[in-house]
Amino acid sequence: MAQVDGSADGADVVKEFPIVGVGASAGGLEALREMFGGFEGKCGMAFVVVQHLDPNHESLMAQLLERYTSMQVSQATGGEAIQPDHVYVIPPGHGLALDDGVLNLTEFKDPRGMRRPIDDFFISLAKDRGGQAACVILSGTGADGSSGLRAIKEHGGLCIAQDPDTAAYDGMPSSAIGTGLVDIVSEPEQIVEHLDSFFRLGTKLAEELETELYEADELDDLCGVLHEVIGHDFSQYKRNTLSRRVARRMQVLGLDDMRHYVAQLREDENECEALFRDLLINVTSFFRDRIAFEKLEDLVIDPLVARSKDGEEIRVWVPGCSSGEEAYSIAMMFGMATRKHGTRPYIQIFATDIDEGMLEIGRAASYPLSAIESIPAAYRDEFIVGGTDHFGISPYIRDMVRFSPHNVMRDPPYSNIDLVSCRNLLIYFDDELQKTVIPRFHFALKQNGSLFLGSSEAIGRFEDLFETVDQSARLFRRRSVKGSYHLHLPSDMRYAARRRRGELASASERPTVNRVETDALQLIAQRYAPVSLMVDAEGMLVERWGSAGRYLEFPDKLERNVHVPTLARPGLREIVMPLMRRVRETGRRCIARNLEIKTEFGMLEARATCEKVRDGIFLLVIEDSGKLKEEPEGDADDFEDFDAGDGQVQFLEEELHATRHRLRSTVEELETTNEELKSSNEEMMSMNEELQSTNEELTTVNDELKNKVDQLTTANSDLKNFFDSTQLAVLVVDADMNIRSYTDAATELFPIDDAFLGKPLGNLPTNLETKDYLDKARRAARGEGVSESALSSDILDAEYIMRAMPYRLLDGDIDGATLVFTDVTSTLTLERELREESERLRLALEVARIGIWEYEPGTDTTTLDDTERRLLNIPEDDPGTSMQDILQTIPSEDRDRINKSLRMAMEGSHVFDEIFRLPLGNGKIRYLHGLGKLINNGGKRKFIGVTFDVSAEQGLLDQRELMIKEMNHRVKNLFSVIAAMVTIAARDADDVSSFADGLRERIYALGRSHALTNSPANENGSVELRELIETVLKPNMAGQELALDGENVAVSNDKLTSLALILHEWATNSAKYGALGVEDGSLAIGWREEDGLVSLEWRETGRAAGVEDDGTPGFGTRLVATAARQLQGEASGEASADGYRRELSFPAR
Repeated sequence: MAQVDGSADGADVVKEFPIVGVGASAGGLEALREMFGGFEGKCGMAFVVVQHLDPNHESLMAQLLERYTSMQVSQATGGEAIQPDHVYVIPPGHGLALDDGVLNLTEFKDPRGMRRPIDDFFISLAKDRGGQAACVILSGTGADGSSGLRAIKEHGGLCIAQDPDTAAYDGMPSSAIGTGLVDIVSEPEQIVEHLDSFFRLGTKLAEELETELYEADELDDLCGVLHEVIGHDFSQYKRNTLSRRVARRMQVLGLDDMRHYVAQLREDENECEALFRDLLINVTSFFRDRIAFEKLEDLVIDPLVARSKDGEEIRVWVPGCSSGEEAYSIAMMFGMATRKHGTRPYIQIFATDIDEGMLEIGRAASYPLSAIESIPAAYRDEFIVGGTDHFGISPYIRDMVRFSPHNVMRDPPYSNIDLVSCRNLLIYFDDELQKTVIPRFHFALKQNGSLFLGSSEAIGRFEDLFETVDQSARLFRRRSVKGSYHLHLPSDMRYAARRRRGELASASERPTVNRVETDALQLIAQRYAPVSLMVDAEGMLVERWGSAGRYLEFPDKLERNVHVPTLARPGLREIVMPLMRRVRETGRRCIARNLEIKTEFGMLEARATCEKVRDGIFLLVIEDSGKLKEEPEGDADDFEDFDAGDGQVQFLEEELHATRHRLRSTVEELETTNEELKSSNEEMMSMNEELQSTNEELTTVNDELKNKVDQLTTANSDLKNFFDSTQLAVLVVDADMNIRSYTDAATELFPIDDAFLGKPLGNLPTNLETKDYLDKARRAARGEGVSESALSSDILDAEYIMRAMPYRLLDGDIDGATLVFTDVTSTLTLERELREESERLRLALEVARIGIWEYEPGTDTTTLDDTERRLLNIPEDDPGTSMQDILQTIPSEDRDRINKSLRMAMEGSHVFDEIFRLPLGNGKIRYLHGLGKLINNGGKRKFIGVTFDVSAEQGLLDQRELMIKEMNHRVKNLFSVIAAMVTIAARDADDVSSFADGLRERIYALGRSHALTNSPANENGSVELRELIETVLKPNMAGQELALDGENVAVSNDKLTSLALILHEWATNSAKYGALGVEDGSLAIGWREEDGLVSLEWRETGRAAGVEDDGTPGFGTRLVATAARQLQGEASGEASADGYRRELSFPAR
């Protein structure tokens, strides 16, 4: 239908910036270059170029366009968010779709030749961007883009087409302009400027205009101007819709004052026509809202055809038919229903609209191929006639539909209608106009007739006139009631639309009309002239003069248009169309004489004259040529008159019957042949479409290659200048290792001239010592990558780095190699000196295990080498770039000192020189010595320092301290042990000699234990744990019970001293305070090794009298703990009820 706006509620989608879809095909590259090259700077819009491309050929479109615009140009990859001032180019083999501002790649479902990537993208662009969308259609063949153009227009976007006169191929621009929806027809170089001018006003201006116009008095003046010029009254359309469309036209023209726009309308009939087209956005499609049409078929059309009889008339009215898609959709459903039920009713579908341009499209019944997708396959197979760029409707369907201009607000409604299909028209009428139109539909429908409305429409307050058949499909049935609503028609109903362009002269040019003469001519025509009928090419009555009732059965034109061939009386009915056809073919007037026209009162003899008035209009004059012959009354029909010619007539009839039979057979054969030809034709059309698509793609490729040749010419000149000016020695060889080109600097290494071009590389004279470059060149030419080698020349006393690279063509193929010789003599000398110095420094740092660090106070950024990271115990996943994080790892008592020293060093009054501790994860402490100095490098202050490990030195100091204390403790314990041994020996000895012998043995055992503790147990580097325990305990035993239980466990020498120290301490304590200090004491020691860990348990029974443990650890306890840490183990002990219990665990090795 002819819609007035893209959205019923008027809520267009508003996004941040406009997006422009650009469709092009053959010849489009040149148009794109002119389009982008004609605008300087940035415009705040994004452009998406959809070009017909060969899916098997890499596109150079993006590279070619980026030279002609300052905007960024890239080929779409899918998933990128659209950005302003950016040009996105479609990639080969894919379509594009826009979803919430994101550009996505789509896969084609249709075969080549049937793809419509421009339409598909325009539709997604319209849905996503609304009023902030625009489309541009440039050079190309076919009609791709014409359907998507409708979607852009429907959602309030801007539509621009290239002037066909400037297009290399005008198929696509002409098809777009033919829709009547293009806002601007322009040369390519001015298109971006038009877009910028349109969107520069922006959404804000559109909203301001909308608000201002809604209450403005000028809007009534505007409607008056339109009524005067166009002949249609828009004053009863919804004001907000009307205001929005007027504001849009003002935005197109760059006007911001309503009064100026009204003044322009008065002076410019073209703008009146443009506004009229903009108000009537012809948004329609075949079978729009498929589900609703299916219900229409099931609930209305199928039952209507099923109960009809052959020849019975079925009448359908489609007001607001636009370009006819809806009317033809209904006709196809009727056609399918008649075949289903085997009936042949006489179906007439009256498709009406106020837009003559759309009616012409409907009459032509030719639509872009992109629209065929909306037609169900069953209907396509039966009723569609294929074409190259467009498809047509079969004559069987076209004969059902009659297109006529008609205004539902002004003209009388049709009558005796079975179905009225008025979809998406009422939503643009205000309430008063709807109150007028819906009762007219009730008047037009016959009893139980059906009304089919759009999905956003309803009958509202007229439920007394219609009952609901299906609310979801908006199907209603006429109630058998007499309407109480008036059917008043405007006073100007008898006037057709007055289009002044080419039809009416301006007021200043009109000739003065003599009213008396006009009245006299009208009187002559009505009373004295023969009956005259003015009809159009379809046989519809345009005007009549005289008493036409004698020749037409329904001559009154007050209720509906009259189809003269249908309503003419017998005798005249048969010759009207043949007579008009003869006049159209010959261009001369024709006359039919001796006609016998059957009237209500008898047979009337007459003659009919037909003459062409202008294209599509004929004058039919009917004159009586004899008297009225009354039909005989009574029983005249009871007898059959016989005439001598009856026998001849019978013979002729029989001959005619036989001829018809033969003709029928011939027709059947022709139909069979026609079907075969139709099938062949479809195959040929499919092949033709593929060839046409391929031709478009080849044209695009040709344009790209032409531009690429221009670029290569420029690049060749640039390369020549580069070769002439460079100081690098460069040789270029082909795949066969023959010289292709060289630079002047190369002649120093290779004394050659142009005579050597084309000769093998290996045959060139050279000043180099070796020809290693030959093997590198061959590898590069084979595609094995870039390689380098060092070369020297004793003659030139120079050294070179030769780099061999594959020589790649534009398509990526390798066709030779490029050899670059760089003189690095001075560089290598300096490099060798630096390398030697660096190596000396590196060795010194590695041997000394010195870490290097840098610190920038301004950014708190620290740079550490690997040695420094190891010294500071920084994990691999820690970047170690923050000094603050490093300081946090230092104990607080050292951290404050380090911070103070760093601050003093930052002030330049102090050199950083500190020793600090660093706790390690295993409980150990690492001692580090840090040195640093502040330097000023180009205004940036930075510390450079070193750190080295002083844990060994610190360990020696700690060990010396510990050994002194241990010696004191051991001497003290030794005296205690000897004293205990003397006491025990004295208690057991009978005389001095036995006393001396027992004491001597214990002292010797103590010496052996001491020797075992301080030297390796054996030459294998380890000693058995049992042996160690027995050796340590033997001097302290005085007849007490000893139980040892454990497997053979070897203790390494590095752990022997610490373990012997712990056992000696426990034995000494036991001899002083525990089981070894009493006669009846007992000691049980058990151990086991599991997963490399030795667990030892010391359990003693018996305690010396008078010994109490105050819980305060003494030196021996601390000594045991220290020795356990040295073993990387743990030691514990506690007093039990009858003695002591101690445990020790440590790694065996």
